[in-house]
Amino acid sequence: MAEDSWKNKTLMMGGVLGTLIGIGAALLYIRAEEDALEEARDTPVQHKGVPPTALLPVAIGVLGLVRQIAGLAKRD
Repeated sequence: MAEDSWKNKTLMMGGVLGTLIGIGAALLYIRAEEDALEEARDTPVQHKGVPPTALLPVAIGVLGLVRQIAGLAKRD
């Protein structure tokens, strides 16, 4: 049982950290979208979706980050 304790703590910390990073990213996106809408106040409001081409660099960055984190566990 004590052997699983560190695993549970690691999972909990990873979940909390991931949640906080996700909320922070969403807040930054909202702020940028509000700024863009404020600049274009005279034009009709049209919310544009996020194009897949904009998400590809983000996905590659996230995969690179996960790969680096996984590399921390390697023993030399």
